[in-house]
Amino acid sequence: AGAGGLSLGFELAGIDVVAAVEYCDKAVKTYKHNFPSHLTYCDDIKNVTTKQVRDDLSKRGIEKSDIDLVIGGPPCPGFSNIGRSKIISLLRDGVWNFDNHAPDELRHQFIQDPRNQLFLEFVRFVNDFEPKGFVMENVPGMLTSKTQNGMAITKLIEEEFDKIGYTCQKKVLLASDYGVPQARNRVIFIGWRKDSSEYEFCHPLATHNTPWTSIEAISDLPHMSQDGGMSDEQCQPAENDYQNLMRYK
Repeated sequence: AGAGGLSLGFELAGIDVVAAVEYCDKAVKTYKHNFPSHLTYCDDIKNVTTKQVRDDLSKRGIEKSDIDLVIGGPPCPGFSNIGRSKIISLLRDGVWNFDNHAPDELRHQFIQDPRNQLFLEFVRFVNDFEPKGFVMENVPGMLTSKTQNGMAITKLIEEEFDKIGYTCQKKVLLASDYGVPQARNRVIFIGWRKDSSEYEFCHPLATHNTPWTSIEAISDLPHMSQDGGMSDEQCQPAENDYQNLMRYK
């Protein structure tokens, strides 16, 4: 769940998020501050059983049948360009050793880091909760990642969801196409139960042809020196539609 960005987005879209799992205690501290009513687990997801979550939710009057969506972003150190570069560096320096392969042999392949298999835990939660659908995000580097047998990771993901009865579709979305002042690409997997075509949904269409720049996003904020601290100044009047939107509530 990280610090709750995905949860916030879904709540703004009208979804009632009820529970979250996150390993980093600092991220959980932020999450709990922003979502104090959510059931939150600070643990390795492999240690969190769906029975435990179901039982804890049941105590709050929420049953398995109430869960419509499972959403999340499994960690991706071996799929991201930065993560791959760091792992290759560790391999080259002899800190890590994966199956006695030279670093260059693994550069464009699936890095054998256990965290890269955490998407299987996401599949486990979908399988056990049987929601109407799911949304899973990851970095575009996943599109070029492969298993030890040479299968594309995205193909493996689609097959795993197919095994448990879910249609799975993927698409790379660019944040700036949806009004966010950020050039951020992400692979978004969506899926729904095969036995209920009524649950089918699709990736959103772009809403902005011209992206907002970072300057347009923050030009109304008080001036801050490099020394930091609080400013006595107030925000300036909104200069554009983006700044007006950020003043919502």
